[in-house]
Amino acid sequence: MFRVISICMVLFACCSCSGGSQQSGARTGLYDKVLTYWDDIDTELLSEDAREQHIVDYLYLAGHLDRAERDSMWHDFYKQIDGHPDKTVVDYLGEPDSPLYSPGLLEEYLTGFLKYTDDDIAAMRSGYLLENIRKNPVGSIISDLNVSVGSRAASLHRLISDAGQGCMIVFYDPDCSSCDAVFQQLNIQAPVGLRIITISVTGRAKVINDSWMSALVVDEAEMDEKFYFPSLPSIYVVSENRIILQKNSY
Repeated sequence: MFRVISICMVLFACCSCSGGSQQSGARTGLYDKVLTYWDDIDTELLSEDAREQHIVDYLYLAGHLDRAERDSMWHDFYKQIDGHPDKTVVDYLGEPDSPLYSPGLLEEYLTGFLKYTDDDIAAMRSGYLLENIRKNPVGSIISDLNVSVGSRAASLHRLISDAGQGCMIVFYDPDCSSCDAVFQQLNIQAPVGLRIITISVTGRAKVINDSWMSALVVDEAEMDEKFYFPSLPSIYVVSENRIILQKNSY
């Protein structure tokens, strides 16, 4: 369960005034707030819940700075918070159902930490996460994958070509309740102009809408090498040319 952002909604609302000089002053105030956020917080005395809440609030504020401004704040964050890569940061920035979901910000956090740390184990863990979140970025051609359709061998690229139009590709687990909820929504209101392709990551297919294309992953190791699913379902919207237009967007 993701935490509600506490103080930050109020703080950011105060910064969202109209007028050029007011906006400039508001941005400066927000930047100063982020830079001094940890000054009066003794992180060693924080309870687990309070630590998580402070990190969530901090990430929310940081997400409203530009990249250049954030470059000067990450170092302080690495120093103030122990145990990077931090699970709270990875979950809130990397889980599609998080209110702070931002793969770009997570990549920035991990890239900066790799430059900062001299801990080989932490660097290895961060590098592994970074490698995974960089798989199949928006704007790239989606990785091909061997799949089976009934008794027929196929590939993901072939299914997209057979569709002859843009596709919504849903990777799912038949026992996943969140996947069921998405399928229910799609049955009620399917995306206009997209063919739906469902791909089970297990050896079992779920009973689905007959108008959808249904497939199974053939080789789990190949899937893990080419794709990264922090949670399921994992959804890709691709063009008829297999270009990824959106990820985890439904």
